[in-house]
Amino acid sequence: MNGDDILDFRKIVICFSELGEKKLLKKTIKELHTNKRVHLYYSHSGNIPICALPKLKLVLASRHGFLSFCFNFFSFIKLSNSNIAITPSTIRTIAKCVLSHEVGHILDPNISTAKYEYADILSNIVDKLIEYNIDVTNADFHKGNLPSDLEISVVDLKKNLINRESKAWDIGKTIIDLDNENEKIIFNKVREYALATYNYGNLKSIVKEHNIDVFFKYKRYLA
Repeated sequence: MNGDDILDFRKIVICFSELGEKKLLKKTIKELHTNKRVHLYYSHSGNIPICALPKLKLVLASRHGFLSFCFNFFSFIKLSNSNIAITPSTIRTIAKCVLSHEVGHILDPNISTAKYEYADILSNIVDKLIEYNIDVTNADFHKGNLPSDLEISVVDLKKNLINRESKAWDIGKTIIDLDNENEKIIFNKVREYALATYNYGNLKSIVKEHNIDVFFKYKRYLA
């Protein structure tokens, strides 16, 4: 972090603290317009990214996870030359946007089907890695000319994830009150930032994120 980044992060921490941290997130979930009872698990010291467990109607969050999201969001805002200040009001709106999105996953009637499809595509990627004997322990394995059907599976995996996330954002927007034009701008920017993160990456990042390299390590050990 450079000096400006450190200053921005301190501002975020102070704003979140002033808003009550866990109290802010609990209050935000209670204010969502849904007839389903959604629970919040919040960790002050753990490193849990904000996510939803739809079957349990549970949103997981942590101080570290929320602060990281906010910091990365404001870094994205700087790069896009947008003007959104770090204030308690903005942090409150970000919490509203992020939590409505996670509850959107819980309210999505097709979430299970989408996740099963995702798992099938991921399994297909593993099968292709085995079929073409691709060594995922090689740091540059993703830089060569990959088989076309493997590349298609990578694209399909991203499409599945982006479609699932987009639907959660669409549902999330229907269950919150965006009180003014500024909050609408922030919602759209948070959505833009979040969806952009899913479009990055390649086969190497997919292998790392899903611990596929560990699978191959043990597969060779047991062979």
